[in-house]
Amino acid sequence: MMNEIAGAAWVLPLTFALQGLSALLILARLVRGPRATDRVVAIDALTMIGIGVIALLALSGAQPMLLDAAVVLALVSFLGTTAFILMFRRRGRGPDESVTWPAPRPPAIEPPALSPRALEERS
Repeated sequence: MMNEIAGAAWVLPLTFALQGLSALLILARLVRGPRATDRVVAIDALTMIGIGVIALLALSGAQPMLLDAAVVLALVSFLGTTAFILMFRRRGRGPDESVTWPAPRPPAIEPPALSPRALEERS
């Protein structure tokens, strides 16, 4: 096995467990939302977890062909994220996403008007 390369027999099961835990937390964010952009980021993070799991499977099973699948999944994930960005850009923002870019400038503050007496004192 390839466990000798990883350093210890407990490292690979621990990393599988931590990736499973992080996948559950990301799934919670995917379900809760609240916005569509949060869900897109969650889907992207899940694909990154999937890439990590495939890489760990390649390491633990001594099957370097799985790394090709991880690279293909990374490319497809990148294209999907790019497509979502373009979709949000064309569609515009919904009522719950009222943030505009660039941020609007605050109104200019005008100096207080000087009284006639203050104008006389200045001159």
